[in-house]
Amino acid sequence: MEIWLKLSILLCVFGFVKEFRPSEPFVTPYLTEEGKNFTDQDIEVIFSTGTYAYLVEIIFVFLVTDLFRYKPVIVLDGVFAIITWSLLIWGKSILQMQVMEVFYAFFLAAEVAYYTYIYAQVDREHYQKVTSHTRAAYLFGRALSGIVSQTLVSTGTLNYYQLNFISFAAVISATVWALFLPPVKHSIYFNRTNIDRQDVITGNEHHGVIIEDSVSKVPSPELSQNAYAETHESMPHSVETHDTSRLQNVQKGLTNRWKIAYYYLWKDFTSAYTNTYVVKWSCWWALATCGFLQVLNYIQLVWELIITENNMDSNTELYHGAVEAIYTVIGATASLGCGWLRLNWQMVGEATLAICSLIEGTLLIVSTMANSLPAAYTYYILFGIIFHTMITVANTEIAEHLNENSYGLIFGVNTFLALVFQSILTVIVVDERVLALDTRTQFLVYGGYYMVLGILFGCMSVFTLCKKEIRGQKLWLPKETE
Repeated sequence: MEIWLKLSILLCVFGFVKEFRPSEPFVTPYLTEEGKNFTDQDIEVIFSTGTYAYLVEIIFVFLVTDLFRYKPVIVLDGVFAIITWSLLIWGKSILQMQVMEVFYAFFLAAEVAYYTYIYAQVDREHYQKVTSHTRAAYLFGRALSGIVSQTLVSTGTLNYYQLNFISFAAVISATVWALFLPPVKHSIYFNRTNIDRQDVITGNEHHGVIIEDSVSKVPSPELSQNAYAETHESMPHSVETHDTSRLQNVQKGLTNRWKIAYYYLWKDFTSAYTNTYVVKWSCWWALATCGFLQVLNYIQLVWELIITENNMDSNTELYHGAVEAIYTVIGATASLGCGWLRLNWQMVGEATLAICSLIEGTLLIVSTMANSLPAAYTYYILFGIIFHTMITVANTEIAEHLNENSYGLIFGVNTFLALVFQSILTVIVVDERVLALDTRTQFLVYGGYYMVLGILFGCMSVFTLCKKEIRGQKLWLPKETE
């Protein structure tokens, strides 16, 4: 077996196990049932804490991930999950649940290490394959989690509280597995192995941040950590000035390492966001992800409201797990099918995004009028399938127009923007100090949000299709030749 495939399998096992969390589809019923007894308003306060924490943590975690070369952050990802489920199981107060959400946000933010670790370990020629492997592991873990949770709840084998112990065991297992992942010797920004000397010198003229000597004097990570200690032991006390000089060189090397990281970060950032095509797809990615995360956070409150309004008793069988499994499996299949589509996205991209956004908005608005769980479940499944399908297309279109190795950075920035928009939306719609809308009205706002997004990209599509160079293009691209 080839080394790149072994590494991919090792990482995918971690990804699958950490996503096997059967308690998540039933987290809201668990928090509202006897033992926790939180109200819908309490849950909104708890979940909004996670939104704000995620926003603060995502950029910090991204930089730390590159600085410490992935594996430590992957291990911490598991540790954060262990702390999260410990608090979820044994915590009782709103404050404890808010602390739990902070650690859960760390857990989500640290997933960037899972998705970027493999790129630092394998050659570029294997990127497409390992990307599909890690994505499949994620989706398969979530799908199986939904199937298992629904089966256990429907058969009465376990209740919502007991499901948390399976999730707890899974994240512990994932953390232990992460300890055996091979360490990464280099990273994209802070621990580069291929610094372009001429490029850096040229960059110095424009940014004033990197000198030519920094290319040759940046020490290895091991030297940075141990150079002074080794120097102090090996040199006579009579030449302490050399110790001081060596320490200054190490400090200078560390400073240059940060300067080089800044230079390449800025270079990749400006290269991506001065490309109007990348900006266009990134805007939709961030705005659509913002809406999806908001729906994902609060959809179970809509289902709880339907249960209450229909006077269903506490023994009513819920199918939250089945819904999770269905939309994940169908969404994964649709996403895979997108890889075979040879559509000219430069021609029909905005129009497709507009149509899909309008449909998503319609589904959310209709869901506010739903009075039965099966109907509400159906609307959510359709919404999730459309989102995952188009987000896959967006990921592909963005990636194809980026410089090599900048995927993680742009993904991180787009995620940060999505969280900024989500935080603003949460403050306006959910926060008690502003509108504090009821659940159904909130989803009416979210539906309107997607409708506006659809109209915006509809206008953009009209402008694009009116361009002479676009009108002359074909709708379908020719098949790729081997």
